[in-house]
Amino acid sequence: MEEELFDVLIVYSNRLATSASTSKTEALLPFAKGSNNESYNLVYGYLLKICQKNSLKAAFTTSADIIGAGKCQSYWLYQGNRWAKIKKPGYSKMIFDKFSPVSKKIKNNRNLLFSSKKIKPFSLPYLFDLFFDKQKTYKKLPQFSIPTVTIKESTATGVCNACKTLKEIIRKHSHKEDFSNEIVMKDRFGAGGINVYKFKAGETEKMAKLLKKHNQKSFIIQPFVRFDKGFSYQNIPISTDIRLIYLGGKIIQTYIRMAKTGEFRCNEHQGGTLKYIPKSQVPTGVLFTSDKIVKVLNKKPSFYALDFIISNNGNIYFLEGNTGPGLDWDLSSKENKIESHKLIRLVVEELVRLSKPPKTTKKEPENVVTGTLVPEYPVASQLIVV
Repeated sequence: MEEELFDVLIVYSNRLATSASTSKTEALLPFAKGSNNESYNLVYGYLLKICQKNSLKAAFTTSADIIGAGKCQSYWLYQGNRWAKIKKPGYSKMIFDKFSPVSKKIKNNRNLLFSSKKIKPFSLPYLFDLFFDKQKTYKKLPQFSIPTVTIKESTATGVCNACKTLKEIIRKHSHKEDFSNEIVMKDRFGAGGINVYKFKAGETEKMAKLLKKHNQKSFIIQPFVRFDKGFSYQNIPISTDIRLIYLGGKIIQTYIRMAKTGEFRCNEHQGGTLKYIPKSQVPTGVLFTSDKIVKVLNKKPSFYALDFIISNNGNIYFLEGNTGPGLDWDLSSKENKIESHKLIRLVVEELVRLSKPPKTTKKEPENVVTGTLVPEYPVASQLIVV
């Protein structure tokens, strides 16, 4: 069967999205009705709609549908405000990837998807690899980050050895007073605040027991930083992180996430509250630190987010980076919908630029009298929005 050619393929994790090749007749949406991710149907429907408005041929598929470099076995289209399953192969040189290699199978599929140099990921591979691995992130940016150590063995001894290494790093840290005796243990390759735990000092047996429960995962440990009073929005003292979203080397969006009472994880998936704030309300120190990180990364064209916290002593820490910041919004908030729509339109603008580079034109003739260049064609482009 001949494959359909697209300007861009949006590839989502099959752990959350449904393949268009499913045999289930009741599966009429990419994200199952009644699931926690049902609202993503609106998000990616809007993304495809804006692509279509800007003459960008796009389709939605899953990591389970990957059959080759830039190829999928089936895909979803969004037409007339409705989703349609298309059970035929699709191909694109541009991939907007929204899945991480969290299992061997998905990792193999990802390698297959990008097995040709002709296939371009929207997220720069260097930044994707860097931010996907929390230990690698710390190694690259130790001067900005919370001390991080990988637990090499899933045993009580392995935990003790990692804790000793962490204590030594903390001992030499210039702001060791920021770190409590509690330990945060995180999935080294996780996201969304999932598989993030906090332990009291000396609870190595408890930590080892949890490691055995998740024996297929790798974990890192960090000292717990108290940050419930470091930054407060509208004088509300609560654990808060600050996210800066970059595109083309510039900050295009800023927001904070406030943890629910009694929780230290700020992620929305863990009950956190998201609030958009103007760049002017972001602490100057955070902007200054972020600017330093951006210069170290030196990857201006990419799309990514940088997350920060401010300790109760006023010190700024880079929490983590993300090359796939969420495009979704809280359905109960009109402001969140407006801001998410803005972000999606900016993403599409970049997709248009990357997928359809301007054609080279012949050299413009010089004005024989003045010697100045005379444009042969008017140059004007503007993103169409709805």
